[in-house]
Amino acid sequence: MGCHVTVVTGNGERHEFELLDADLVGMDASKAREWLGQEFASAGCVPTNPVGKLLLADKIICLAKTQMDTAYAAPTPWVQTFVRAAASAIGRAVLTIDLGNHSLGY
Repeated sequence: MGCHVTVVTGNGERHEFELLDADLVGMDASKAREWLGQEFASAGCVPTNPVGKLLLADKIICLAKTQMDTAYAAPTPWVQTFVRAAASAIGRAVLTIDLGNHSLGY
């Protein structure tokens, strides 16, 4: 199942990514969660929950915020892998990562 991913930046710009099944080959949900976890730690992100519980949505949003808005307009290799990982980890046909509202929609 492919996925249509939209990243909405803090200033409201929308960046669309259309992932086909072939784009997701080699990135199953488990591998995607592992990649997101490693990148979260490497980026020095901290859990937003005061009790330290780290949700998948928090990882995705915090990691997305580590990139400049321009990285989504002209997707870097990291952004392309991030979008694949987020789509695979969530496992839905549509995913919206809204950085301004700090939310995920699917």
